[in-house]
Amino acid sequence: MKLLKKISAVALAAAIAVGSVFVANPKESYAATSCKKVLKRNVTYKYDIDGDGDLDTIKVYRSSGDLKLKVNSCVKTLIYDYDPDYHFEFTTKIYDFNKNDKSKEIVFEWLGPSDGQIRLLKFRNSTCKVNRTFQGNIGGRLKSYDPNTGIVTFVETSYGIYSKFENAIGSFQCYPKVKVNGYTVTNQTTANTSSLVRKNKYIAAKTLTAYTSTSGTKKAFTISKGSPAYVYALYQNGSTRYVKVKNKYGKYGYVKAGSTLLFKRSSCLWLQ
Repeated sequence: MKLLKKISAVALAAAIAVGSVFVANPKESYAATSCKKVLKRNVTYKYDIDGDGDLDTIKVYRSSGDLKLKVNSCVKTLIYDYDPDYHFEFTTKIYDFNKNDKSKEIVFEWLGPSDGQIRLLKFRNSTCKVNRTFQGNIGGRLKSYDPNTGIVTFVETSYGIYSKFENAIGSFQCYPKVKVNGYTVTNQTTANTSSLVRKNKYIAAKTLTAYTSTSGTKKAFTISKGSPAYVYALYQNGSTRYVKVKNKYGKYGYVKAGSTLLFKRSSCLWLQ
């Protein structure tokens, strides 16, 4: 069992490093890479990113050892102590995540041997209005977006927005979503888990009560200690957290997640 879990953890790490493995829908894959402009390092671009009709000046460059982004007169550091040999892969792109607003987004992604992140930035003239980071221990990734709704899906591990779930289920990978509407970026409450996590057989460490919804009022079924369950989604709304599970009979329910493991440690995925 320990060997099996170790192999699963290695597979999880490898799958995270190759983000395309997790994109099941070709349309989602296209959406994730369909940008307005790719920004190359040390090139000055003119592009209207705030929708005011004026062209904004945009440049990605290295200064004093740091990798920086300059929009008009506003400068933001993207990577401190930038080392091309360590931060071996990065991209900077302009997106239009919501066609119903006038503004555009700048998305910066970088991946290193043991770290990385994806950053979402929005500017109005020379003011940075949005600067959000999504990350995992091997880097966050942009998965897809819907320009009709402004819903953007990322790939994150247990080091990201849903990090507190590691206390309940161990290491994981999930797809958190945010809604981009102008200069407002709102976290969505539910993140689906990756296929590798869903296929993992978690063994209940104690008797668990699954509810029909995240209100936690109506019981759906009980998972006995030692019985298997499969983790399908994570729900987080403020301090309220639930894990959507499927039992061995194929029924779905929501188990409240706290600060202790719901499942036996040996049955969880652990990414070192």
